[in-house]
Amino acid sequence: MRDFDSLKLTLTDVTQIARGGQKVVYGAVHPTHGSIVFKLFFKTDARSQREINIIENLSFDCIPVIYETGNIVYEETDTLYIIEQRVSGVELRKRIERNERFTLKEAVDFLEQGLSFIKQLEIKSIVHRDIKPENIIVSDNSKVYFLDFGIARILGLPSLTKTEAIVGPHTPGYAAPEQFNNLKSDIDSRADLFSIGIVTYECLSGQNPFSEGARSHLEILQRTETITPVNFQIKGDTQQQFMGLLSSLMGKYPSRRPKDATQALNWLNAAKSTLQYEEINQ
Repeated sequence: MRDFDSLKLTLTDVTQIARGGQKVVYGAVHPTHGSIVFKLFFKTDARSQREINIIENLSFDCIPVIYETGNIVYEETDTLYIIEQRVSGVELRKRIERNERFTLKEAVDFLEQGLSFIKQLEIKSIVHRDIKPENIIVSDNSKVYFLDFGIARILGLPSLTKTEAIVGPHTPGYAAPEQFNNLKSDIDSRADLFSIGIVTYECLSGQNPFSEGARSHLEILQRTETITPVNFQIKGDTQQQFMGLLSSLMGKYPSRRPKDATQALNWLNAAKSTLQYEEINQ
């Protein structure tokens, strides 16, 4: 089995991009595939294997192309790896940090692409469970790409989270209440609808309604369960139809949200006739 050092000799411009609890991510230039991302998993467990299985079997045009997966020796350990397309664009979190808010037109386009992504996941019985600005890249031609299936769940397969666990896998500020409360029977694509609603709201308003000003992880979760994001006037949303859709997506209970992505897309399409676009910041 080859090791990471020997693989690096075939690549150029190798740079570490990120390092988290589950994996380390490098950027590089591949002799065949061009600009790539190289992901190395710290441990070979059921969750990392499931992530690889999920992305290998998806052919959505809104996720990076997977070029190669396998095992390699990394830090003297047999390690799972993925080589995938590196998308040319801007991570959504960086836009938010630069206070580059969405115009109404940008928000509609972003939400439409996000709902279409969730609709595709529904067909595969997959819940992403980690839709957040850090896992979204807007390409140079405004195409939205969704990354990181590290905590994705396949409905119908055994859960990898212990049933007795008080808290389920989540990112505070973006996860729906049923997700972080580990209410497994209530978790379906409506958890992803909640997340895409929060991200869209944040990109329009400039603030996450749950994490802004919070002093701890626990406070963010408490706010998510108790605070209703403020309805605000979006310039061009003449009848508040778009804001109404966002409010529905961000509903505290799954039953208050659209039943699926198709219903949400139908609502969005109906709202479009009431919108007046102006290419200025909100």
